Amino acid sequence: MRTDTVARSEWRLFGDVVFALLLRELKTRYGNYRMGYAWALLEPLITISLFCYVFGMKQQHSLFGNVEPAVFIVAGFLPFLLFRNCIKRLESAVSSNQNLFCFRQIQPFDALFTRFMLECLISILTLIVLIVGMLWLRFNALPTYPLLLLAGISLLALMGFGIGMLFCIIGTLFNEADKFLPILMRPLVWISCVYHPLSMVPYDYRHFFLWNPVVHAMELIRKSWIANYPDSGASWTYLASCALICLALSLSAYRLYHNRLVTTS
Repeated sequence: MRTDTVARSEWRLFGDVVFALLLRELKTRYGNYRMGYAWALLEPLITISLFCYVFGMKQQHSLFGNVEPAVFIVAGFLPFLLFRNCIKRLESAVSSNQNLFCFRQIQPFDALFTRFMLECLISILTLIVLIVGMLWLRFNALPTYPLLLLAGISLLALMGFGIGMLFCIIGTLFNEADKFLPILMRPLVWISCVYHPLSMVPYDYRHFFLWNPVVHAMELIRKSWIANYPDSGASWTYLASCALICLALSLSAYRLYHNRLVTTS
């Protein structure tokens, strides 16, 4: 009885801390703008809309495997944006909230998890708005397999959470580590099949791309969203394994360097 009460109180404390940090993060990130919290949705919406416009909306179907460009771009770029933002935001989560760790109730994991939840919430709301907007514009935007679509996005997000936490921990050990993150992230968008289907890659070179788990995520998400999307050999097992490995490594590193995260100035 006492154990259940303690467990419930710990979970409630964790929820209260995350909620408070979430409000603080929103206030810090968007509170100084005239349009305020609307920028949480406007920023990804404007970015994706510009890409759709550049590729000609309903034109140039051949570049995307005879799929409507707007649907193809949203199905690839929005999940990648979530993955990239998770890594980018989590990398600085501890340093940005360092002054809060003097309170015993707040732990570095709370700050990491809060930023992860915020990015997921923004992506979910953006996804809903984009689907409604594309349906209004008469695109065939309804996902074919919505549960598989959510599974693919969730695995990609978890992998981003694990990698972001690892970069955060490495950054506390080596000050120069944060310089390498932008260098690594820039080419990732071009080797992850974000702007083109894997079927466009010559067959002899396709197996090199399949070493990248983000490619598996992109192809599986599109296959779950778009009817009759060509099968490219992407594997749920490989994607889930990479996500779980990244998550296990990051949690192990967090447990090992927890005190270092708290005391880093």
